[in-house]
Amino acid sequence: MPSPPTRIAVFCGSFPGASLTHTLAARSLAQSFHAHSIHLVYGGGTAGLMGEVARTLVKLSGKDAVTGVIPSSLLGVERPKDGDEAQEKGKEKEVEKKLPRAWARRMGLTGAGEGKGKEPKAEKSEAKVGEKEKAKLLLDNEYGHVSIVPDLQARKKLMMELVRDGGPGSGFVALSGGIGTIDELFEVVSWGQMGVHARG
Repeated sequence: MPSPPTRIAVFCGSFPGASLTHTLAARSLAQSFHAHSIHLVYGGGTAGLMGEVARTLVKLSGKDAVTGVIPSSLLGVERPKDGDEAQEKGKEKEVEKKLPRAWARRMGLTGAGEGKGKEPKAEKSEAKVGEKEKAKLLLDNEYGHVSIVPDLQARKKLMMELVRDGGPGSGFVALSGGIGTIDELFEVVSWGQMGVHARG
C-alpha cells in the first residue's frame, strides 16, 4: 500500500492584502510545494491568498495536489462571483506593470508585458447554494478538490485530520491573514499540545 503524500495545511487570508508581497509569498509557497511533491490543504476559497496558493499549485501539480475545506455558510464570501474576482485581478495587474520584467517572470506573474494565457475563471457561488451547485464545487473547479462542511469548527477539524494522516513532513503553515488565520493557527497548536496530532 503506497504511503500517503506529505500534506501541509496553509492558513491565510481570503483577501490579498494591501501589498503584492503577500500574493508573491503565496505563489512562492505553492512553487515550493510543487518542487517537493507536497499536497496542499487549505480553506477552500478562491479569493485572496487562499485562492492564489491553491490556483498556483493546481497549475503546477494538478488538481489532486490540492484539497479545500469550506463551510457552506462561507461559499458566497470566500468563493466570490466572477466579477469580484476579475476586479481583484485588475488591481493586481496594475501593480504588476510597475515591476521589473525579469522579476515578474521569475515570480510567475502574467503582467509586465508577458502574458501567459487567460486566468482561470472563479466559480460562481451564492451564500445559499443547492445540492447541484455543491456537487459542482466538489467536482468541477480549478482550485483542487473541495469538501463542504457545516461550520468553521468542522473545517478546522477536517484540515487537521488530513494533515495528521498525511505522510512524513506533514504540518501547518500560516501566511498573512486576519483574526481567522490566527484562530486556526492557535487551534492546531493547542491540539498538538493536547496530543490530538503530532504535526508541527
